[in-house]
Amino acid sequence: IPPVARAAMMPAAEFSRSPMQIRHVVAERDYHEIVTYSFVDAVWEADFSSTTNNTQPIVLANPIANNMSVMRSTLIGGLVDTLVTNRKRQTERVRIFEIGRCFFRTADNTPVAGFDQPLRLAGLAAGFAAPEQWGLLSRRVDFYDVKADVEALFSPNELSFEVVVHPALHPGRSARVMLNGQPVGVLGELHPRWVEKYSLGHAPVVFELELAALLMT
Repeated sequence: IPPVARAAMMPAAEFSRSPMQIRHVVAERDYHEIVTYSFVDAVWEADFSSTTNNTQPIVLANPIANNMSVMRSTLIGGLVDTLVTNRKRQTERVRIFEIGRCFFRTADNTPVAGFDQPLRLAGLAAGFAAPEQWGLLSRRVDFYDVKADVEALFSPNELSFEVVVHPALHPGRSARVMLNGQPVGVLGELHPRWVEKYSLGHAPVVFELELAALLMT
């Protein structure tokens, strides 16, 4: 007797999108998806995490390795580490993104008592703006190239941008991403001190966005 299943089409609201749809949009902008560990090096937290959001990282009681001792509060560290690996293999042009959870301490009881675990989308672009070809002059990717990618993700909604101070980002080449007057992420060049520390050569441009805001676009 062949198996029988009662299948029903789930409702899909016109004003919302799924994470998979977001992945397709980012991939169409020439980014490749990566998956990194939620356990990260405490040094990454000190370098890349916003001090206003995570003054006390969540330390693991029994880490599987010394360089995986805290829970990440930003996806930027994993992106930079992947860029470092590609640089060691002489890969000049790198465009990557990740969707994953970040972890914070909180005073309320939702969704887990004492902790908040928001989903975020982060991306990094380094090297040339376009693959090498005869029809375009070679130039390095800049802030405005990635700004256009971020605006495409939120289309048809319009974004605004304001000055931001973020420890991971260049103080004069970064911005807070605003949607309907509410902050939904950050965008900018990596700070020169981290470019030098991680031997990146040229500053990549990174962004980190709240996935919930993207899903309701």
